[in-house]
Amino acid sequence: MPAVQSYTEPPSPSSAASSSSSSTRSTIKPDAAPNETTALLLPKDDVDVHIRSKGIAGFFGPVPRVFFTSTLLSMTFAFTQTTLVYAFRVMTCEEYYKTHTWDGQGKDRCNVPYVEAKTARQIAIMSTVTVSAMIANLFLSGWSIKKFGVKATMFQQTFWAALRNLCQMYAIKTGAGTGMLIIQSTQLFNILGSAGGYQIASNVFVSMLVPAEERTKQFGVLAGMIMLGSSLGYTLGGLAYTYYGLLAPFQCAFGLLCFCTVFGALFLPYLPPEVQDKKEDSKGTEEKKKQSFLAPLKLFIPRIVETSDGKSKRDYNLLLLGAGAFVSVLATGYVHLALQLVGTDVFDFTPSESGMMLSGNLLIRAFFLSICFPRIITYGRRLISHRKDVPTGAARDEHPERPIEAEEPDDIGAPREDQARQPTDVQHGSTFDLYFLRWSIFVDGLLTGLTTLSTQGWHLYLAAGVLPFASATGAACKGVTLDFVEPHQRADALSAIALIEKVAQVSTISLFSNIFAVLSEQGKPTLVFSANGATAMVAFILLLFVRMPRPKLEEGRIALPA
Repeated sequence: MPAVQSYTEPPSPSSAASSSSSSTRSTIKPDAAPNETTALLLPKDDVDVHIRSKGIAGFFGPVPRVFFTSTLLSMTFAFTQTTLVYAFRVMTCEEYYKTHTWDGQGKDRCNVPYVEAKTARQIAIMSTVTVSAMIANLFLSGWSIKKFGVKATMFQQTFWAALRNLCQMYAIKTGAGTGMLIIQSTQLFNILGSAGGYQIASNVFVSMLVPAEERTKQFGVLAGMIMLGSSLGYTLGGLAYTYYGLLAPFQCAFGLLCFCTVFGALFLPYLPPEVQDKKEDSKGTEEKKKQSFLAPLKLFIPRIVETSDGKSKRDYNLLLLGAGAFVSVLATGYVHLALQLVGTDVFDFTPSESGMMLSGNLLIRAFFLSICFPRIITYGRRLISHRKDVPTGAARDEHPERPIEAEEPDDIGAPREDQARQPTDVQHGSTFDLYFLRWSIFVDGLLTGLTTLSTQGWHLYLAAGVLPFASATGAACKGVTLDFVEPHQRADALSAIALIEKVAQVSTISLFSNIFAVLSEQGKPTLVFSANGATAMVAFILLLFVRMPRPKLEEGRIALPA
């Protein structure tokens, strides 16, 4: 009768030999089981991974939670937008009639060309301060994501936004020029917390939680959820003004900010910040910190890369892509504000009517980005690949050195990145994404230019309903950009794109607000849409020169075409 091997004593040589010989005959691998060498307490890194796995599991998965939270936040930030534009018109009118007397003609005493032009300039000042502060917030948010984690970064934004709302309520009660100055000054709170900060955090969440082949589609869905929330915010904010007065939207926004903070803190998955290697010397750590701060800007510097035939050439693709993204936002970033101003000044829209117009616009954009855009991307990638059964390359065999670097398991328990790539991952998906990006901005510019022909109020509603069908430029640009960078540069790439968009927003507000003011004084404010459309064509031309990298299958890398 064979002796039973003890699990608390080392095996004897005979038992070891017997075990060795039997192992050569066995074809079944034993399941891994705890033994005397198994640690009772997990290492810290393993605990972090365990917490992350537990945090993103369950019926309400991590990505839907991010989508839902982003929808709530976008609704909150949009709640006061139309009311704020109308409030500036009222306060400008109050300031104007401090030195002028109304002759009693007309239904609206504020329907004066000077008031309309002055309102546009005051809103431009506020918007410039807002977006400039958002740019600083992007740098701060990028640093905070790496230092404290993406979850903490997202809900740093809400505290300062709530404080800004309180200041806006006081400013509206004050009114006239003083009230406008208070609102413009308190936009500096956006340096510490802004809509741009939570959006970059949401994008980083998605880029970390979804596989590579799903990124472009999920960025589109995220953008759609943000549009849906903004649509609800515009509608509910306008209704709150109509039924409860000018201060009601700001009071509701304050309550929503508090609710979003609590909800996100309880339900969003925790993803720990990057862990620095303790063996790094202090000089290397300091250099890495400098590189991390400047990394978003450095991504667009042309660099020498290896082509598919082994030669070296300078790569201008990211520079052209960034320039195209900048000009596209420059062309289209003022359209929504122009729709509000033209509706208010030319067609006498109230905040409720402007809110309904923008709400319909954003609701259609949400439908397009969340439902139509992912299907267009899927169908287009299959069309580019010529057939659906293109063989995939083998999965990469990666062995992370630290547990925290391991990929998160999905709800079934299988790791995502160890699976074979989809047929349209790099070879075909990126190519179609670039095609879509080019023609999306072309159609967007064409439709925007046609808005110049508006002569009645319903024409603006029609334009607001048609323009969303060319609104996926931002999502496609993010997806294409991530195919040019390494995985560890994804957060920097998203920060860089967001930075470009915010700089473009500052530029478009400064440029087209002055153009709109001049055109308003001449009685032709709708011509601003023609200028927007012409600028979009410049972005289309820039994107024509971008060439997608080709995968080097034998090395598992991406190279430029020869």
